[in-house]
Parts: sequence; structure tokens; C-alpha cells
Amino acid sequence: MINLSLWVLLPPLLGFIVLGLVGKVLPRAAILTVGWGACGLAFLFALSNFVSMLGTSAANNGRVNDTVVYHWITSGTGSGAFNVDFGLLLDPLTATMLLVVTGVGLLIHIYSAGYMEDDPGFWRFFAYLNFFIFSMVLLVTADNFLFLLMGWGLVGLASFLLIGFWYQRSAPVAAARKAFVINVIGDFGLMLAIFLIFLNYGTLNFQSVFTNVNAVSTGSATAVAITLLIFVACAAKSAQLPLYMWLPDAMEGPTPVSALIHAATMVTAGVYLVARAHPLFQIAPVALNVVAGIGGATALFAATIALVQLDIKRVLAYSTISQLGYMFMAEGVYNYSAGIFHLLTHAFFKALLFLGAGAVIHALGGEQDMRNMGGLRSRLKITFWTFLFATWAISGLPPLAGFWSKDEILGSIFAQAVHTANYGYYVLWGVGILTAGLTAFYMFRLFFSIFYGEYRGGAAVQSAHEDDEEEDLAPANHGHGHGAPASIYQVYEVPAVMWMPLAILAFLSIIGGVFGSFSLIGLPNWSPLGNFLAPAFSGVQTPEISLGLEWVSAGLSIAAALVGFFLARARYAQGFAYKESTSPVYKLLFNKYYVDEALGWIIVKPVQGVGRLATRFLDGSLLGGINTGITALFRGSSSGIRRLQTGYMRNYALAILFGVLLIVLYYAVRG
Repeated sequence: MINLSLWVLLPPLLGFIVLGLVGKVLPRAAILTVGWGACGLAFLFALSNFVSMLGTSAANNGRVNDTVVYHWITSGTGSGAFNVDFGLLLDPLTATMLLVVTGVGLLIHIYSAGYMEDDPGFWRFFAYLNFFIFSMVLLVTADNFLFLLMGWGLVGLASFLLIGFWYQRSAPVAAARKAFVINVIGDFGLMLAIFLIFLNYGTLNFQSVFTNVNAVSTGSATAVAITLLIFVACAAKSAQLPLYMWLPDAMEGPTPVSALIHAATMVTAGVYLVARAHPLFQIAPVALNVVAGIGGATALFAATIALVQLDIKRVLAYSTISQLGYMFMAEGVYNYSAGIFHLLTHAFFKALLFLGAGAVIHALGGEQDMRNMGGLRSRLKITFWTFLFATWAISGLPPLAGFWSKDEILGSIFAQAVHTANYGYYVLWGVGILTAGLTAFYMFRLFFSIFYGEYRGGAAVQSAHEDDEEEDLAPANHGHGHGAPASIYQVYEVPAVMWMPLAILAFLSIIGGVFGSFSLIGLPNWSPLGNFLAPAFSGVQTPEISLGLEWVSAGLSIAAALVGFFLARARYAQGFAYKESTSPVYKLLFNKYYVDEALGWIIVKPVQGVGRLATRFLDGSLLGGINTGITALFRGSSSGIRRLQTGYMRNYALAILFGVLLIVLYYAVRG
């Protein structure tokens, strides 16, 4: 097995450097050659990595290759030595993540050529995309916590640049700043965890730490502290309670950015880190309970908010938060493979949903409000069918990919509940079933509002846009300017460069379940992804349940999804007749539980008040007074010295004589 991870890492970095330096003067074809070529080469090397690993034995760590690129820090000798190498780890988990990052990332690169075609920052956009891919590849290939932290931080920086891509507008800048600040909170948690790991293990290399987990006793305060601090970072990066607030606002960036962040890169980093650090979590069961509980609470919380949102991208944003909760639920019940499997299928259908939403936005000249859509299935036929497959998949309806991955998660939680007789796991399982029903409802609500009924654009759209035009002079947040079509006959399907990635992702959303477990249909040995990932999670025991109980879980999940589908169909299939509700529950959900407002009063406004006071008294009175005093001192001194400069020779001769007398007097006194 050859580790080609360095060659996965380098092309996006070189693409970023080239486009960053000379992209502004390059023609569009050259920009695409560099941008697409960098990500395409990374994907080919990632695929080669994956294929080479398939031909190796899982025994005796045959599927682990830790390649040291260079020795960075070497300090001390013997047992007290401390070494940090820039090494690249290739194992089944890394190989899987690389395929997701580079494969889905490449499709988003291709799609972006059409979506961002008229944007003046075309070259800058592809430079940032390449930088994002490089950062994520570094994160998932690093063989130690220090370089993982470097990739972790660079992913946050890349997201800041892409979310705030339209920096001329105030909303994207505010959203980018919010994402950066919240992610820095997570970064701080990860740094503290790394300090504790070094103090207790004397190394930062994954393999060295994980093979010596017994150095920290199971369930000890140290083990819990390390894992909870790691999870703080994961919660921030993967938008879990209470650090989820940045992700919906990240919709201010271009739609391909939303797809990249939500499907292939940034938000999956937390799920990956829990899976990567699972030996540490295994000796801290309390932390795993927290992971499962936060995941379940987040899944339900975000799903309820998505029920009433009107912006199609924000519905998908809260959907992402909810689906990430499912992944953490799986990892919290020791089924890390199921979490990664849902990460894989989610990458397919969520990228498809965002790119499909982008196609709708592109066709409607930038409209994102579902109240001003409808009746588009006859005009956007390819987008209609691909969006349907993605909606079907995320709703957990068989036989599409989302059903198999979600069923594996819910089955694992149910098995844990039966095995331990712990009512907490039954509650978690019930939350998963309920969330499945809510997901189907809000996703088909979105689907029907876009493609069914009569077109509701035209005058309403133009009026809404007139209100927006006063806000900023820069391009709108969709990159296509104002003025959505006034007639359904002005709506056209997106070009091939945009719908071809949709078709590929739709195919993967349909067949993606084949990589998971088929024990539900009597094929217990069929689990290609689980068997491939098994060496990465060796020693982890997950409880199993009978086929009958597995069908109970799957049956209830399907029933919940069907109820959600039929309710959405009955309410919205004939059109989206929106009428604002006066219900307190509706207002609570529509305003996202007033979390942003509460944080504004509890944190933001007090901090701003302290800042204003500091500006007034420290900057104005104290520092200003010091500056004034120093200025007066120098002004007075210079004024006094200036009086000595009379211009008369006799005065200067007298001063010299006086100086000579002082020198003579000094030596006379000393002698």
C-alpha cells in the first residue's frame, strides 16, 4: 500500500497559490483549468489511495500507513524525548474522508463555473475553493494532533473567506465574523485538549496516544476532560448545541459555498474527529453520553426550526444541523461506522439539495423566498427530478441512500437501549424517530413549495427586491443581481455545467445505500463500508439486536417519514398559500427560539457596553490624558531649550566656559 496523501494535499495548495497570485489577470478558461485541475488531481490521488488499500490485508495494521514527510521538532533523548513530525496518516477512515472531500468538492468546483460565471471575483472564488480543499485534506490526513489543529484552524479561515466572499455587503461580513468567532471558541477547546494529551501521554502522534490509552484510567476526570474539550471543538465546527448559530447565517455566502461547507468539508470535521479520537472516548463513557445527548437534542431542535423557515437555503441549513445530530447520536452509542456511513450518504444528498437550490436561485435571478416560487417542475425538469431524489433520500424513505444510513443509526440506538435497559437510550431513539418524521415534512414542504402549484413570482418578487436594493451597493447574496423573472416563461433550466453534477449526485443518492449494512433484508454479512472501516475501529463492540426488533425500528422510522410526507403533500401539493400565523408556537419556531436575541442581550450588548466605556475612559481620558501630558512636557522642554539658541557668539562662548569650569571643579573635588 502506497501513501499518496501528500499528492492529494499539494495540488489544491498550488492551485490556491497560482490563482491567488496571478488569477486576476488569467482568462476564465485558465482559471478553470487551474481550479478544476487542482481538485481533480487531488481526487485521482485520493482514489488511488483508496484502491491501493482495497488490495491489502486488514491484519497486523496492513491498512495503516503513517508516512513522515519531515521532522519538525526533535527535543531530548530517551524516555524524555519530544518529537513532532509532519506526517500523513492513511487508514480506512482517512481514505473514506479523502474521497468525500475531493470527490464532492470536485463536483462543486464544476458546478461553480456556471453559478459564478458573471461574478467579478471569479478567480478569487476558485482560489478560496482550492484553499478550502487543501485545509480539509490536511485536517483528515494529519497523523498528530498538532497538525490536525493546523488544518482545523485553516478550515475555519477558509470558511471565513468564503462566507464573506461578497465583502461589499454588510450581511456576509457579519456572518463570516460570527462563524469565525464561534469556531475560535471550539479551537480553544481543542488546544486545551491537546495540552492535556501531551501532559498525560508525552506525545501528540495519534498512534502513540491511542495505543497507550491505559495511561489514563477509564472514566477518570482527566479522560472526561480531554474528550469533552475535544467535543467542544466538534460542536463548534459541526454546529451542535449550543454553538450552532453560525451555520444558518453562513447562507449569506454563495450557494456552492453552502454546499461545500454543509456536505463535504467543514461541518463533517467534528464527526471525523470523534471517530478519529474514539480510543479516547472509549475510556470516557460519560463523554460519549454527552455526545449522544447533544446530538439528539440538536437533531430535534433544528428540525423544529426548519418546519417554518421561508428561505430555501435556511431550511437546508437547519436540516444539516439536524442530520449532523444523527451522526453524533451514532457515535455516542459506539457505532462510529454508522456515523461515517451517514456522513457519506449525507454528502451526496445534501450537496445535491444545495446545488439544486442554487439551480432554482440561478433560474429565478436570485430569489430565495419560497413564497415567490412554485410551478417550476415544468421549466426545471432536471432540477425537479434530482431535487426529488435528494428529498426522498434525506427523508429516510427506502430504498434510497438516506434510509439505509439513518436506519443503521436508529437500529444501533435501539440495540443499545435493549442491551443496557437504559431508558435514556429509548428516549434518544424516540427523538430519532420523531426527527425522521419532521425531516420528511419540512423537506417535502420545501419541495412542493418550489415545484408545485402556480408560479408566485413576478410583482411580489420585484417588490421584495426593491426593499433590498437600499441595503447595499454590492452584488446580492446570490451573485445574480436583482430582478427575478416576472413570468414563469422566463425561467429556464440551468446549463449543463451545473446540471451534470446534479445528475451524478442524484445517482449516488439513489445507490449510496449499497455501501451500508443489508442485515435488515437478511444479508448480515453485507456491509462493504463497515467492513472496510473495521480496522480503524478495532476493539469497539456494538450491541446487536434480532432481525425482528431491527424491523420494528425501521418500520417506525418509515412510518414517521410517510406521515411527514403525506402531511406535507396534503398541505402544500396544490401550492404554497402562505399566511403568517399568530400562534405563539409558530412565532417561537419562526424566530429560532429567540436564541440570537437572547445572546444579544446576555453577551453581545454587555460586551459592547464595556467596549464603549473602555473607549470613553481608557482611550479618551486615561490614554488621551497621558498623550496630552507627554505632548505638553515635550512642548515645554523644547520651548526652554529653544531660548538658549540666541545666535550670539558671546553667549555660546560663555556657555562653553561655564562647562569647562564645571568639569575642572568635578575633577578637583574627586582628587
